[in-house]
Amino acid sequence: MKHLVLLLTAVLAFPVQAFANGSCQYIGSWFGYDADENLAWTSQAVGPNTSGGTMLLELPGFDITFGGLFDVVNSTGNLKGAWERTGGNTFSYAGMSFATNAAGDAVYALRVTGDLEVVGNCDVLRVENTWMSIYILDPATDPVPVWERSPDIGPLPFAPHNGYRIEP
Repeated sequence: MKHLVLLLTAVLAFPVQAFANGSCQYIGSWFGYDADENLAWTSQAVGPNTSGGTMLLELPGFDITFGGLFDVVNSTGNLKGAWERTGGNTFSYAGMSFATNAAGDAVYALRVTGDLEVVGNCDVLRVENTWMSIYILDPATDPVPVWERSPDIGPLPFAPHNGYRIEP
């Protein structure tokens, strides 16, 4: 009987231990803050399974002119990208966007990459190793895809920050 109790205890404890070691999902919607705890972004991750998929990253209020450095009037407001699981509760992602001038010509492409870890009760997203790269576009010489070459500006680092799962 004593062995049965030990076996039952081990079987019941296993799911709790498995959950603590890597069953959190990145799939879902997130509300994020920058390193100074200012509201900064929202994102959504989807996928056919918990190993990888697509994502949207919105940066409302982002200065697409970079302080007047670029003469642009429009930007794809959402960065579109992909994510993949890299470990138990860790993930990496890459997202792309671009900005256009008044004539509608693409001026630059923006690429953001980073590493994510889902922590807490699977409701906090730690965002680390985030880098932004800018590619000033020249259709005559750019490879396709443009990120096959070195960026013109960057990669520029972002400080680690957190996001929080949007729950119903």
